[in-house]
Amino acid sequence: MSQDENKKTNKEEIEEEKASEEVVETENVEENSDEEIVEENISEELEGVEEVKKDEERMPDFGVGDTIRVSYKIIEGDKVRTQPYQGIVIAKKGSGASKTFTVRKIGADGVGVERIFPFLSPNIEKVKVMKKGKVRRAKLYYLRDRVGRKATKIKEKVVQKAK
Repeated sequence: MSQDENKKTNKEEIEEEKASEEVVETENVEENSDEEIVEENISEELEGVEEVKKDEERMPDFGVGDTIRVSYKIIEGDKVRTQPYQGIVIAKKGSGASKTFTVRKIGADGVGVERIFPFLSPNIEKVKVMKKGKVRRAKLYYLRDRVGRKATKIKEKVVQKAK
């Protein structure tokens, strides 16, 4: 047999295998009932709901002016520890996956320290709202120019509990 004949027979064999695989796939599709497909779709939707609930627990509803405590996971070599960072939210930016919030705290010797956290960061374990702030601005950058703890205080919003 020549090489040309070998190539032709190999091509024919490959085409036959593909045709038989297609037949098997169509048979499998016919075997699945509509009920099974609906059950699969429902279970996939429920998995998405559980993920959203976990994110809500981890990330409560907070706004600019609120004092929050962010528990941030720090990875140092093999060790993993949680470091709390408490301060005032001075800005929220972005949308979707690139959404961030900026937290400012007064550190040692009255030095202001700001940190930007992505909303969807896997390193944020939880966020706890300590105080709700009453502000009239979307960005509180003017706090950067103020000096001392008293100057950076924000009025607290009185939240009434539902009866």
